[in-house]
Amino acid sequence: MQRSVVAIALLFVVMLVSACGDNYIGTRVEPQSESSLKFPVELTDARIEAGKSVYVDNCAACHGPVNGPVVLGSATVHGDAGHTWHHPDRLLHQWILDKPPLATVMPAFRGDLTGEQVMQVLAYIKSHWLPEIQARQNEGSVQYEAQVVEFGAE
Repeated sequence: MQRSVVAIALLFVVMLVSACGDNYIGTRVEPQSESSLKFPVELTDARIEAGKSVYVDNCAACHGPVNGPVVLGSATVHGDAGHTWHHPDRLLHQWILDKPPLATVMPAFRGDLTGEQVMQVLAYIKSHWLPEIQARQNEGSVQYEAQVVEFGAE
């Protein structure tokens, strides 16, 4: 009887310790080193035009045109029909630099693209969305930023 109680207590402690562990899967936000990066991404004509060039040179080979179709089957379409707009700008920015969590094909672009170039790509992608999609995604980005401010970068 005493052995059963000890075994159950030990099992409880192991479960408790494992539940408190770090379940990191690549969604944590890293503080940005470039102070000019502000989220949500501001859409300006200059940023959108620069983003088109960066997108064509670095993204289109797999993702195809923003509104599709994709070139590589595992790549996502970034237009209204896709789900890119479901994510806040800060996470999209980080995922372009460091690759999305669980991504198996998309490379990380850190070292190849600057933070501002990623902002340009995001502005270019967002410029293809319907106004109501832009508004909804911006609202999500603002809410996410409020959480980053309240709870910190991690």
